[in-house]
Amino acid sequence: MQVRRVPLEIPEFDLLDQDSLHESQEQTLMEEAPPRPQHSYKYWLLPGRWTPVRYERLALLALLDRTRGVLENIFVVWLGSLVAFLGYLLLLKGFFRDIWVFQFCLVIASCQYSLLKSVQPDAASPMHGHNWVIAYSRPVYFCCFCLLIWLLDALGSALPFPPVSLYGLTLFSAPFFFCARDVATVFTLCFPVVFLLGLLPQVNTCLMYLLEQIDMHGFGGTATTSPLTALYSLLRSLLAAALLYGFCLGAIKAPWPDQHVPVLFSVFCGLLMAISYHLSRQSSDPAVLWSLIRTKLFPDLEERNLETPRAEAPDPLPGKLRQSVRDILHSDLVMCPVIAVLSFAISASTVFIALKSVLGFVLYALAGLVGFLTHYLLPQLRKQLPWFCLSQPVLKSQEYSQFEVRSAAQLMWFEKLYAWLQCVEKYLIYPAVVLNALTGDAHAVSGRPDKFCLYCRALLMTVAGLKLLRSAFCCPPQQYLTLAFTVLLFHFDYPRLSQGFLLDYFLMSLLCSKLWDLLYKLRFVLTYIAPWQITWGSAFHAFAQPFAVPHSAMLFVQALLSALFSTPLNPLLGSAVFLMSYARPLKFWERDYNTKRVDHSNTRLSTQLDRNPGADDNNLNSIFYEHLTRSLQHTLCGDLALGRWGNYSPGDCFILASDYLNALVHLIEVGNGLVTFQLRGLEFRGTYCQQREVEAITEGVEEDEGCCCCEPGHLPRVLSFNAAFGQRWLAWEVTASKYVLEGYSISDNNAASMLQVFDLRKILITYYVKSIIYYVSRSPKLEAWLSHEGIGAALRPVRAPGYADSDPTFSLSVDEDYDLRLAGLSLPAFCAVHLDWIQYCASRRGQPMEHDWNSPLVTLCFGLCVLGRRALGTASHSMAASLEPFLYGLHALFKGDFRITSPRDEWVFADMDLLHRVVAPGVRMALKLHQDHFTSPDEYEEPAVLYDAIAANEERLVISHEGDPAWRSAILSNTPALLALRHVMDDASDEYKIIMLNRRHLSFRVIKVNRECVRGLWAGQQQELVFLRNRNPERGSIQNAKQALRNMINSSCDQPLGYPIYVSPLTTSFAGSHPQLRALWGGPVSLGAIARWLLRSWERLQKGCGAGCNSGGNVDDSDCGGGSSVSNNPPAPHPTPETPAAREQPFPLGLGLGWTLRPSLSGAGDGFSSRRRREGGPPSLQWPPPMGAPRLPGPAPSPVPASPAPPEGPQPPPAGTPAPFGYEGPSGKWSLGGRKGLGGSDGEAASGSPKGGPLRSQAPGTSPLDLGLGPDVGSDASLPGPAQDPSLLARPSEAGTPGGGGNWLAPPEERESPAAQPLLEHQY
Repeated sequence: MQVRRVPLEIPEFDLLDQDSLHESQEQTLMEEAPPRPQHSYKYWLLPGRWTPVRYERLALLALLDRTRGVLENIFVVWLGSLVAFLGYLLLLKGFFRDIWVFQFCLVIASCQYSLLKSVQPDAASPMHGHNWVIAYSRPVYFCCFCLLIWLLDALGSALPFPPVSLYGLTLFSAPFFFCARDVATVFTLCFPVVFLLGLLPQVNTCLMYLLEQIDMHGFGGTATTSPLTALYSLLRSLLAAALLYGFCLGAIKAPWPDQHVPVLFSVFCGLLMAISYHLSRQSSDPAVLWSLIRTKLFPDLEERNLETPRAEAPDPLPGKLRQSVRDILHSDLVMCPVIAVLSFAISASTVFIALKSVLGFVLYALAGLVGFLTHYLLPQLRKQLPWFCLSQPVLKSQEYSQFEVRSAAQLMWFEKLYAWLQCVEKYLIYPAVVLNALTGDAHAVSGRPDKFCLYCRALLMTVAGLKLLRSAFCCPPQQYLTLAFTVLLFHFDYPRLSQGFLLDYFLMSLLCSKLWDLLYKLRFVLTYIAPWQITWGSAFHAFAQPFAVPHSAMLFVQALLSALFSTPLNPLLGSAVFLMSYARPLKFWERDYNTKRVDHSNTRLSTQLDRNPGADDNNLNSIFYEHLTRSLQHTLCGDLALGRWGNYSPGDCFILASDYLNALVHLIEVGNGLVTFQLRGLEFRGTYCQQREVEAITEGVEEDEGCCCCEPGHLPRVLSFNAAFGQRWLAWEVTASKYVLEGYSISDNNAASMLQVFDLRKILITYYVKSIIYYVSRSPKLEAWLSHEGIGAALRPVRAPGYADSDPTFSLSVDEDYDLRLAGLSLPAFCAVHLDWIQYCASRRGQPMEHDWNSPLVTLCFGLCVLGRRALGTASHSMAASLEPFLYGLHALFKGDFRITSPRDEWVFADMDLLHRVVAPGVRMALKLHQDHFTSPDEYEEPAVLYDAIAANEERLVISHEGDPAWRSAILSNTPALLALRHVMDDASDEYKIIMLNRRHLSFRVIKVNRECVRGLWAGQQQELVFLRNRNPERGSIQNAKQALRNMINSSCDQPLGYPIYVSPLTTSFAGSHPQLRALWGGPVSLGAIARWLLRSWERLQKGCGAGCNSGGNVDDSDCGGGSSVSNNPPAPHPTPETPAAREQPFPLGLGLGWTLRPSLSGAGDGFSSRRRREGGPPSLQWPPPMGAPRLPGPAPSPVPASPAPPEGPQPPPAGTPAPFGYEGPSGKWSLGGRKGLGGSDGEAASGSPKGGPLRSQAPGTSPLDLGLGPDVGSDASLPGPAQDPSLLARPSEAGTPGGGGNWLAPPEERESPAAQPLLEHQY
């Protein structure tokens, strides 16, 4: 109960009287407020015993975190007890004294309290609100550091280890362990400050980071995408190292002879090479591999999943990824044994021992030369601004000078050179360098076993060899610098510190990776705070700029630490003050955030009809970035291998910029033949700051002629001094200005301007009616509809004289067939306008059909057209005269929202396909025809033209609403053209647009951004929004900064930190899917490919042998060793592909042994006939002969003025008649068409024949033939050529080819066979 004092009203005269005033002040009105409900929670103490806890829900949540189950409560109690026990153990050991005991107790208390109530916000939390993972971070870290302190103290106090010295440092000694213990103790005492600054990530992020760093820097692994994949990748590397360790230890235990390599060591080298090659080609994420295994071992599960009904077409990407992984596994099954055998043979040849004094330096020089040429000179010459001095690339692509790209990028000679140099570098030079170092170090260790710890040396050699080979296979661009620094440092500067070239190379690879990180961080910091280009986004920036100058030394120390631990260096609130963030893996983001597109497949029907979710531009445009991701999945890895993006490494970030698409591509995992990336698409119409930065990356600097304060100009194709200076102070650079990628060109027209006038609406309604008639006539259910009794009974009244549908939605202004006399739509008026169109559509139907004015077909068309127009009027709220309601109704029908409200239209419910298959596609096709009307108004006046146009649009064009799942499926399946009507509802606009998409090749600018700049700005946004909770939409950290692209990078963060319209899932691109790289390097080497190659080789050999053996005799001579043989009993001829069987007719005896009949490929390179004409031989004769031309005589081989008519079809001589050679028919034993087996089938025509289509320099319907005196040509020409069938020659269209379709024309699959061409061309 609450008591509230309410003063009484005091009259004015009482104010003068003090007594009355006191009395009035003492008088109060006691009011009892309504009691507030008291909530009590039952707290379980014992079985059956509860105690009430009186707390409000919000108050209880403010005090304690809600647990999710009993197991979590048990884990929390156990973890809190472990914190107390380990703290008690360290206090008991006496590690802390005086004030530090109190500090340590505070650390213990903070860790235990975080189990009851998590810190919100936490500096290391990647998300707003309660994060249950971050609640366990402090106690878990405390337990780990306490165990580490205890373990280091125990190791320091134990028996001394054998002294291990590497590079002058004594490891594993007592001072070493005690020093590490003291560092861990101090760090534990600093936990409150560490967690306040967010220097330690949450537990799962830390686990993933540690596993990834160990795998990458210890075993040469690639980046990982989750903690599970990191664990899988590390276990895979450990298993490989354990397998190799035994071979290495056994090989170096025994002393080596001077000029001999043990077999066991050669086996170790072969296995090391093969395993490293295989691991480099495998992704760290086993999801696709497991999917492939599941489809092979458990196909029933996959079939069951396919049988489940889907709202959209199945996604082709998983199947494509499985096929790529299958090709890699098949290739590795062949290549790994080959690599192992070759490595074993090279190692056993003692070449590395015999030439060790010279071979090493030769390999180092060769690696440095090839690396300098491949990874420095060629990329610099291909950049947009080589060395920031030239204004144009020296090596230009073919598309560089094109204003608009029309086709795919052409493969240039320098791209081929880059790809082959990389192959030589990865598969020849660096494996030889590593094998040489392995052999030298193993020989040195085995010769002096007392000086080295064999077990440690074997482990180091195994790990170092595995790491260096995998790194060379996966990412060769930085290997030549690492090798060069190794040689310079340990062969010339400090040779006494060398521990063997292999370990030196391993150490230098670790050091160089950290130095690269430090270099990128320093470049980012210096570029960001340069005073001549600083952009103050807020007053705090102006305040922080001068205060950051005295802390430059601290900034450099932070840069060193952040490079050592691979942590981002982020600007505080976007200012010039930098802070070190917590360690992150290369993936960077802890959450697996992906854009979920809103469409009809994931929203309720009522929501679609009422509020139209997903109608904003960003949601609808996200599909184009999804298609761009699929295009990159197909070509990215191959384009990187061809050098089209310049040099690259894991973690690099690129920006693709075009007219309307601006996307950030983050490379995460880079393997040997695979790349895992993530694409982040920005808004089409971005903010003002985004537009300024887009202009900065797309504008040219060639016109700048400034030099300091004057403008003296510059040399041709050279940058001016100011431009060159400005380009060096940017955190990004343009690596390619014309990068070609397949995508969609988008054109949008305002629908209001296209339908503003009544005449334009009348044209749309007319096309609507014609489209409905077209779909009715094309429907396979038309006969069923015409014979349906319910539909016929409902439409029978419309044929009555004087009938007219006088719905108020119909009007003369929009309906062309409006009947003024009857004031509505009548059947006679309808027929007067559309009967010709109905009759033409009916005539194009396969079977004849009645199509008079009173026929059931015309009646059905009239009823559906009236229904469709009434549905449009209903959706427009019967206000079609106004533009906005008309557009609203048109959009409702376009997306399929048909509302049948008139009882006269209920007959359509007899079959819903009348709406789905006739009326709905009719309104969509009408919109396309109406849009085409503006380009050629009179084009569709002819019924045939209109009918063919609708048929063509139906075949190649997808017209759908953008919320329909079919729209997304059509785009992802690369449909050539699409059309949609979009209703855009923004804050300030409500408009309708006609969107037209055409698939074509787009041109992008590729901008490489400093990866530390991207990581630092991303980390700064997370700290500012999650921890500091800056909700200002115009905060200074997202204002444009052209030197760092600050707005574009911050906009690409995961929502709600940024506002990208699309964030792709982690997508893997394989090199085998790139068509140009596949043509350059060849397909994957597999057992099946080898078998096919052997079969093709045997086929070519058999064809060549057959053609060669038949050149000097008959076919049977080839079986008799070339002797003369005459066959009096020829076999029956085989049927030809063109005719069922060849009719029996003797071959004309006028053609002797040297006369063969073959096609004359005029203008197609018929070398033999042209050579024969030059030598004065008999001219070629055409078949059939022209009118009046002399014909060949019967018996004489020499040409005479006349000859009998040629026989119809090739036939062998009659039985018992001597023949000059044994006849096998057109598909004989040695002809390809008659052989079944190695690439040929029964009835298959010969390869090497002219391709289908009209022969060059030849009249249609004729087939010119040569009577040559030389050897036979082609597999069918191995026998005397058969004559053509006059019936086939007279009817070329029936023969199937314009050239006559004789036996010379082979099927397409055999005509295009490349196997038969080379060996047969020498016979001409």
